[in-house]
Amino acid sequence: MEIKQLARTFSALGSEDRLRILGLLLGGNLPSCGEIARELGLSNPAVSYHLRTLEGVGFIVRTRRGRTRCLSLTPRLQELLRANVLRELKEEVKSGS
Repeated sequence: MEIKQLARTFSALGSEDRLRILGLLLGGNLPSCGEIARELGLSNPAVSYHLRTLEGVGFIVRTRRGRTRCLSLTPRLQELLRANVLRELKEEVKSGS
């Protein structure tokens, strides 16, 4: 993983609201954008922005089932949580990337 990609990843995790959204999604109940907004007291546009950011770093994917947009967590999030990212950061800095 390159330094730029790591920076984007950590930046995505640098928002309390995004961490709260991930916490909801990690709970197994994958709510809609509107449900997330109500639960966290955020506007729908704010939740959409945070979901796009999380999608951009590969933590979630959004799919359509009929008229409903579904959220799914990706294995990339699980990989990050295993702390491999810290080892990779050390290697990237060492190699001068």
